[in-house]
Amino acid sequence: MEPMVLGIRTIGLPALVSFRTVARLGGISAAAAQLGIAKSGVSRHVAQLEDHLGVRLLERGARSVRLTPVGRRLDDRIRSILAEIDVLGDIVAEERAGVTGQVTIAATPEFGALVAARLFPELRRRHPELSLVMRADYAFEDMQDPGTDLAIRVGRVHDERLVAKPMGGFCRWLVAAPELAEAAPLRRPADLATRPCLTFRGDRPGATWRFERGPEKVAVDVTGPIAVRNFGVLLELARAGQGFGFLPAFMLAEPLARGELVRCLPGWTSPEAPVYLTFRPGSRNIARVAAVLELAEAVLPGLSAA
Repeated sequence: MEPMVLGIRTIGLPALVSFRTVARLGGISAAAAQLGIAKSGVSRHVAQLEDHLGVRLLERGARSVRLTPVGRRLDDRIRSILAEIDVLGDIVAEERAGVTGQVTIAATPEFGALVAARLFPELRRRHPELSLVMRADYAFEDMQDPGTDLAIRVGRVHDERLVAKPMGGFCRWLVAAPELAEAAPLRRPADLATRPCLTFRGDRPGATWRFERGPEKVAVDVTGPIAVRNFGVLLELARAGQGFGFLPAFMLAEPLARGELVRCLPGWTSPEAPVYLTFRPGSRNIARVAAVLELAEAVLPGLSAA
């Protein structure tokens, strides 16, 4: 074990950075332009890494490169190493400056909007030198990318390299415009099979909606004229009477209170979707990230239950 550790110490940081940049951008030329060095320098760095490890990391083509299977595995680890090196720099810088700098949070668009509205003002009040960025996307952000400091994820987190703290969860409710609910009344979830439904998809209409009422569980295959992979758009379509929507409960308080929507089958909800606060180990050692984590852990459970 010890000779291997001593050997790995001879791997230079430029070799790791060059390989990671080539892997991310898919080419030597693009990596060289990104790093501001000659193509020959990038090629030399990657060759040094391959020679040191004794494996081939890249398949080189005429115009592009791609990772070998072992290259893909090592890319994940190298990404983590570089992220940890960035963390070390952040710790040193913030020990000198206090709670300043930028924190980037990844979240789904709807939950991200809720977090930005409720969490960000209090963070700015407590830490006026802090800059906050919300990266809204339904895809799980790669937390090994040092550009993302923490993420709020809906659903289980299957990445052992991350800390994932449960922050509660939320259910979806079935809603419709009052006119549609009156014209196409529902007595049970199965009735939705013959009703126009607005589905959360990006490929085609249709979905399987799962309902719970106490111990009862029901799955209904639904379809309809419109599918959109955005709950905010589906909410507007439901308001316009275009179909029944199965939407996160935390989005519905105002439209229900204003009478723009009515809740259908009020005894039924979706199974609870868990919400996790995820971040890299060691993030609490960074003052700016620790400040956000502290308040997020206090506020998020209340938001997800709203």
